[in-house]
Amino acid sequence: MRRALVTLGALCALHPAAGSAQTVAPVFTKATYELSGSRYAWTASTMAPQIANRGQRTLSSPVIPAATMPQASGQITSVRWRYSFTRTPPVDMQAYLCNADRCVLLPGAEGKTDAFLGDDATKGFVFAYRVPGQGFMAPTLQGRSNEVTVSYR
Repeated sequence: MRRALVTLGALCALHPAAGSAQTVAPVFTKATYELSGSRYAWTASTMAPQIANRGQRTLSSPVIPAATMPQASGQITSVRWRYSFTRTPPVDMQAYLCNADRCVLLPGAEGKTDAFLGDDATKGFVFAYRVPGQGFMAPTLQGRSNEVTVSYR
């Protein structure tokens, strides 16, 4: 198994859907590539955002692959995700994983989805969070990490 570790800046900005949203300033991302047989995967993570207000969408920094990826057709076969906060989020918090083409409502803090099947594996993802209601959240929900592993062929 061949493994390379690459550190890079968050270089792309994904276009959020219409509406108000708070965006977190880019932070450094770590990406790892693995080759096992004919299957490729990249893993990258960023710091999760702070959620301070109810009723607003809060976006993470982009979670992106390194500038160069091993040769492959670059079509996603599956995506694993994981996010965490410093305390338990409100039970009504909505979490989404989005690429340039679509957003998927996440059923929990970690899992796997085939919803991005066939999408471009070279593009990044963002996590979007929303806590229903209005006004300031007390205490503020501080993010820890957002991570994706993108399997592709």
